Amino acid sequence: MLESYGEKILLESRIAELFSKGKFVVTSELSPPRGADHQILLDKLELMKGYCDAVNLTDNVRGIPSMSSLASSYFVLKSGLEPIMQLTTRDKNRVAIQSELYGAYALGVRNILFITGDHSYLGPYHDVKPVEDLNSIQALKLASRLMSGFDITGDQLEGIPQFYLGSTFNQHAENIENEAKRVESKYFAGAEFFQTQAIFDVERFSSFVNLVKDLPIKILAGIIPLKSPESAEFMNHAIPGIEIPDSMIEKLKDAGEGYSEEEALEKYMEQGLKMSVDLISEICKIKRIDGVHIMGVNWEESLSFLVEKSDIINLRNGV
Repeated sequence: MLESYGEKILLESRIAELFSKGKFVVTSELSPPRGADHQILLDKLELMKGYCDAVNLTDNVRGIPSMSSLASSYFVLKSGLEPIMQLTTRDKNRVAIQSELYGAYALGVRNILFITGDHSYLGPYHDVKPVEDLNSIQALKLASRLMSGFDITGDQLEGIPQFYLGSTFNQHAENIENEAKRVESKYFAGAEFFQTQAIFDVERFSSFVNLVKDLPIKILAGIIPLKSPESAEFMNHAIPGIEIPDSMIEKLKDAGEGYSEEEALEKYMEQGLKMSVDLISEICKIKRIDGVHIMGVNWEESLSFLVEKSDIINLRNGV
């Protein structure tokens, strides 16, 4: 198990420190509740303690309103874990982004992950107007500017925030050369660590990593354990950047064949976890990988299983 640090305002990013020491870093992901009950968040965080170095709080995924990433990050800090506050530029202009960053730093948040965000039409609010004042690269530049002590108008700040900045990349992009150039642009804009889209094709992922191998960035390989054939097919259809091979979906179906509905669901989950353990083992053979980002979508219990059953602990201990 991995240790937490207890409730306190961080002076610096713990994951940045772990990366600097050459440690294999484990992050996880948590979707804030679609409402105001923060106890839901705290209960899920209890399942994560001891199994990850930081928790990424998503920011209104697919345009679905949820508890803010900023507020959720505060509760993560209080729980004794380290937050990675996701900030989606789709819904915020440059004024709101600066305001969020000031508040985040004051509360003790030290890790910010910028994404542009999926289009809102993927969610229930089809007629909502996206803001899209800045994209993720421009937002990274803005945050880097604030860290120099001045806002984008040149005014001096009343307290200078210092963040460990990150972003994402999608190894399944149609044009991986262009995606690699975006990673380079994000790095020069201030991003030091990257969480990847979920990996199901290790060979393609390795090829993409080779394109960015000369950048001094830290890469967290994305893992989503599959719960059922239906959830896998939904992700393929509804989440941009996800490409789950038909062969994996067929393995899930085969695992549940001949069982009752309840028993089949259990078999699906067992097979999904096994496939994720195998993926982690293959991914960890890629020398340029600095850790994993485990996204147990509404399945926080999967984190402990994957940490305990995969090579993660050995990698963490340098074995």
